[in-house]
Amino acid sequence: MLRLNFFNKFFKHGQNANHKIVKYNSNRRFNVQDKITLQLREIDKEISDNSKALVEAQFVKLRSTFSKSNNFIERIGENVYKVKLKESIDWHQKQIKELYFKRKKLQIHLEKLQGVFWLNQIKRILAILLIGFFIVLGIFIFLSGFMLIVYLLPLILLIIFSYLIANKK
Repeated sequence: MLRLNFFNKFFKHGQNANHKIVKYNSNRRFNVQDKITLQLREIDKEISDNSKALVEAQFVKLRSTFSKSNNFIERIGENVYKVKLKESIDWHQKQIKELYFKRKKLQIHLEKLQGVFWLNQIKRILAILLIGFFIVLGIFIFLSGFMLIVYLLPLILLIIFSYLIANKK
């Protein structure tokens, strides 16, 4: 009996004879979503801080551009100051760009976890197509209006000349 039991366990090991109810624990998934949401908020805060610093640096650059100094030493200091200011502006722009890329990746990961990635992707594509359609339509209306004015120019000039001749009498 012992050998038979061992033999059955050995060969029936691959079969799952477990018919118990298994409770699914979805807390792990929600924890990941909460972590990503928290990271998105932190990135948004960093983006706003860097944007404020960038605006301040641009404002200082604007003020220093319009300030006039007659002193030679001040001009040399101003040149060094402008170089450092430009480096600061470039660094802030680079940081903001990197933060936006990181935010986009996290947003896509969160959308995939929530199951709305393709729906949002379709919305983005449709929005781009709609904007492109309206741009093309606007250009077409502008060009057709311009061409209409060019073709009607002789008629418009004829009406204007006939009005001027009629008013002279």
